[in-house]
Amino acid sequence: MLNAVRYIAARSTPVPGMGEQVANDLKDTVNNAAESADAFLSHLPQLVSRLLIAGAVLIVGLLLLKLGKLIIIKVSRRRCQNGRVNTQRSETFRSIITSVFSYIMFFILATIILRLFGVDVTSILAAAGVVGIALAFGAQTLVKDLLSGLFIWGEGSIAVGDLVSINGLDGTVETITIRTTSIRNYNGNIYCIPNGDIRTITNMSRGFKRAIVNIPCPYEENQERLVNMVKEEMEIAAKEVEGMKTVPDVMSIVAFDKNSVRLQVAVVCPVGEHWRIEREIRTRVKARFDREGIIMPHYTVPESDT
Repeated sequence: MLNAVRYIAARSTPVPGMGEQVANDLKDTVNNAAESADAFLSHLPQLVSRLLIAGAVLIVGLLLLKLGKLIIIKVSRRRCQNGRVNTQRSETFRSIITSVFSYIMFFILATIILRLFGVDVTSILAAAGVVGIALAFGAQTLVKDLLSGLFIWGEGSIAVGDLVSINGLDGTVETITIRTTSIRNYNGNIYCIPNGDIRTITNMSRGFKRAIVNIPCPYEENQERLVNMVKEEMEIAAKEVEGMKTVPDVMSIVAFDKNSVRLQVAVVCPVGEHWRIEREIRTRVKARFDREGIIMPHYTVPESDT
């Protein structure tokens, strides 16, 4: 087909009124197009072969990536079952190792595929080294995130599933990767925090938690009577409320406010249960005060004369 096109172009004669230069340009254009098509067709089998090999490499690489992740999960679960690490630390280990393994696998796949198409990876890596030096100052934040992620995992200060407060943001740890830590708050919002930006961590999932409730009481009431009343109610609550490990401590006056004195109730409870127990304490104290005819202090807005 291409030879026929060349033959027609070679045998064509200038059209009357058409300059000889224009005819020659047309012949050159046809010949160049034919040569380009010849070159493409001659390399087409090799191109198709490389595409097929690249596709096969990509499929095998993704399968190996999937297999590697399954092995990591199995190893982390076995470590947990053997009692070497707890479940949360095992999940953190799995999350970070999976992230690192994925980065390495994608780098290897990209290198193999580029070499299949004749790209000199060595020169690219050398150029990347030079560029890397130039970008080193700009990549300080990224390096800081990576190193901080390794320290967080190594020290075990937090783990997946922990209830934490990071830089003033409260929530449950969802994931810990080598670069970021994600926490989900009570409303379901997810905060993604770069590891290098983590300054303060409050872990509320280690050991125990203490539920603390401040109770405003009127100045006019006998304070000893109020304390005894709250103690009686807390003794009942300790028997009925799930999660109260001991009878709550009822402390007498801990502060004087503008229109009330403040009592305080504190009790040790399981991690993550302190909000529920605090609500239960408030509900029971309010109900007892209502039964006894005690009006809890509250702020009022004076009526305007106008």
